Amino acid sequence: MNLSKSAVVSSLLIFIWIPFLCMSQVHYQTISLEELVRSSPYIFLVRAENPSFSVTKIKIHSKLLKELGIQEKLIKKVPDFERRIGHYRIQEVLKGSWDQKSISVLPANFINSLELHILYYGTGLSVSPIYLSYNSPQNLNEENQDFIIFLHRSSRPAMFEWTTVGSLESIDRKEEILNLISKQ
Repeated sequence: MNLSKSAVVSSLLIFIWIPFLCMSQVHYQTISLEELVRSSPYIFLVRAENPSFSVTKIKIHSKLLKELGIQEKLIKKVPDFERRIGHYRIQEVLKGSWDQKSISVLPANFINSLELHILYYGTGLSVSPIYLSYNSPQNLNEENQDFIIFLHRSSRPAMFEWTTVGSLESIDRKEEILNLISKQ
């Protein structure tokens, strides 16, 4: 399957927002590029793998509830939690130390979104979280599939997580990002 460059970009942008659809109302607090660089232990220049993402379902069971520290008694059966995992090939490490060439990335706020999903469907609790987000002022360069992504390590083994919702940037801003990294 050979996807066009614009289809890859569209897929990237869509899967970043998917986990937030089951909550009552999600609020976003926008941060600057400087704040994003400061709060990201890992910044990579990447190219989307083929396929660029995979979808997995997490079954909700008592062991998972215990692992998450959820003590509320569930009144209703909770549907599986669907997550999209992004797959990328690292072209260059801009910040952080990482020696593997391929990475998998969970959505931003993954654990919190999973907990809210369980509480919403299992108990009816409807919470309106406030999540950090980043909105690039530049359009992503659709002529080139290379992107800069901002991550932190996930609590899940061998996985990363987006630092914020929308934490990717055009390769056109690489020098600016390197400048911000050097000032830290």
